[in-house]
Amino acid sequence: MRNEVSGTAHSVVQAGVINSVILSGAPADPELPQLVSAQAPRPPETYTNRDEELARVRELAGTPLGGRTGPMVAAVHGMVGMGKTAFLRQAAWQLGERYPDGVLHVQYGTEGNSPGEAAARFLAALGVPESRIPASFEARGALFRSLSEGLRLLAVFDDVRDAAQVTALLPNSAGSLVLVSAGRQEILAELYQDREVLDVALEPLRVEHGISLVAKVCGAERVAAERAAVVELVTLCGGLPLALGVAAAWLKARPHLEVGELVEDLRETDLDPGDPSTERSARAKVFAMFDRVYDDLSESARRLYRLLSVLVGAHFGVEVLAAMLDQPVRAVRRDLDELCQTGMVQAEPGGVHRLHRLVRVHALRVAEVEDGKAERIAALRQAVRWWLIGAAAADVAVHGRQPLRVTDPASVLDDTPVAIPAATALAWLRREQTNLVDIMAAAAEQGWHTEVCQLFEATYTLFDATKPLATWVRAGKLAVDSAVLLGNAGFEARCRCLLAKAYQELGRFAEAHEHLDRARELAGDWDRLLGSVEDFTGNVLLREGRAEQALGRFRTALEINERLGLTRGTALQSMMVGRALGALGRYEEALLAFGRSRELLAGTDATSVLLKVQLSAAVVLAASGADRAAEHAYAEVLATAEERGATAPAADALLGLAELAERRADRAVGVEFRERAAGMFERMGSPRAATIARVARQLAGLPATA
Repeated sequence: MRNEVSGTAHSVVQAGVINSVILSGAPADPELPQLVSAQAPRPPETYTNRDEELARVRELAGTPLGGRTGPMVAAVHGMVGMGKTAFLRQAAWQLGERYPDGVLHVQYGTEGNSPGEAAARFLAALGVPESRIPASFEARGALFRSLSEGLRLLAVFDDVRDAAQVTALLPNSAGSLVLVSAGRQEILAELYQDREVLDVALEPLRVEHGISLVAKVCGAERVAAERAAVVELVTLCGGLPLALGVAAAWLKARPHLEVGELVEDLRETDLDPGDPSTERSARAKVFAMFDRVYDDLSESARRLYRLLSVLVGAHFGVEVLAAMLDQPVRAVRRDLDELCQTGMVQAEPGGVHRLHRLVRVHALRVAEVEDGKAERIAALRQAVRWWLIGAAAADVAVHGRQPLRVTDPASVLDDTPVAIPAATALAWLRREQTNLVDIMAAAAEQGWHTEVCQLFEATYTLFDATKPLATWVRAGKLAVDSAVLLGNAGFEARCRCLLAKAYQELGRFAEAHEHLDRARELAGDWDRLLGSVEDFTGNVLLREGRAEQALGRFRTALEINERLGLTRGTALQSMMVGRALGALGRYEEALLAFGRSRELLAGTDATSVLLKVQLSAAVVLAASGADRAAEHAYAEVLATAEERGATAPAADALLGLAELAERRADRAVGVEFRERAAGMFERMGSPRAATIARVARQLAGLPATA
């Protein structure tokens, strides 16, 4: 069976009973004209009322600048289901034209963006290339404040959990407007301290406005015919837009049903005997409507709904659901569409779906009653398997099947041919990065330690290429802990090596050596694993400036790979020997070592290793004074790395090109290259970024610190 999904909107992995794995992804975007950002989603077509509150926000937006130094701020709050998100979107839609520099939007909440992701979204909206977005939240916030100075922006912060999520990203402009929503006013207390804030409290819809909402969905004639029943429906739903919207969608799908029949069903759940608080009472009303919708779903859609409670991560697609259910994607998509039509699941562009947090809670409540723990755990295990197959396929697409892995890819993929371009594989890993680490944590919690180690080993491809260092360390710690609990010396040694590389990139050399020393003990007489430990150790030593010791480690690793007849490993270690020789000033020997690597890799698909060889040769050529040859080599590395989405070699190539430009006294070009490289290193979370940025500023004649 060949599972394939075509299309260009997003990347997918099909993982069930498969004989091939195909990820399809969008091609690189062509050059596009500079557009004004409009990140805020459109409001629902059924949006009703809130006219008074919207008028207050419009009045705020029209306030003269006066002596104000910061943006205008409106804080919206109200209980769950009150329509805060819809209100923000409606306000942004009405006011967007007043802000010619763009409308920015971030969704916080338990499953939304992190502050760092929010800052990255804002910077991207202001035209900052992804490669130049800093890694740390503090650096991103500082850059956003610099770029937003004097602009007229509308910034929307939805479902805020802490005022600091807003205060650090306020536009640095008195002509901007900020809209914020939170469940409770006290969450935003810090926001009120240093500035004037328009307080907007959303209350339940009045009866006439609730009727209007139902009429927009079901039609005015139907509402007029059963006005008394609709009035009671609004009351039973507590005037909550979320509950009313779901109720109206349910009624629309049943044009011959009397509204009174639904009202009769809901009367029994009007009161919440468990807790008289307003919040719990509102939740009970929403859940009552959810119960009614759930009862009317098809059997297959009900099963899918319960399954959604098991998923971890920020988003999901139909493919992982199909794997969890062991059903064809086409059948699952029909059920997912049914859930979307009820308003219970939110569909977004690119095949991505999300759940309102109350829907997830309700789905879990239903699942706990109807499915039992064992069935939910079995579904989660299928999800783990799906992400593992996807990560393993992406790993093989980038590196082939030959590199050292404790887990043979064949044990995950069988003999499945992996028809995935390397760039598409990396794009898929990047999109799923958060989900992959979250599923690792979920697997660890269940005691599925083998899968945790396998996932980390497979996602090393992403970490090594793009170096998201904080995420890398988190994943590595999970994997090392799992390997220890598993009692698998091979996994533990391998995972410690991969984690040590992250510490090396962070400049935390003592921690890197600690993990590598333990890995060496664990490797024992497993030559191939021992060769890998020597390789990683040599890398740390070389980064520390201990080239002679590094050369010894690399030669030991080279000897092991030659003895085992491993062509790719021999080529890689020959390259590392060349790097150490270059650091020692033995340039001719270094270039000969690189030449041997190229010969060994000729005719293979080891593009990632060849890229490293080319970069290493460029460094040695530059050090030996062969500037023209070095510049050509660096340019080739940069072009290939950017095409593949490999941030790390691209950053190193830019730094090399900067040094060559400065050597020929072309300071402006050197500064440009250094700034681009600094942005990439910042994005990776590398401590090298600060030094590179400081040198760039000094060369540009600016103070060393901004």
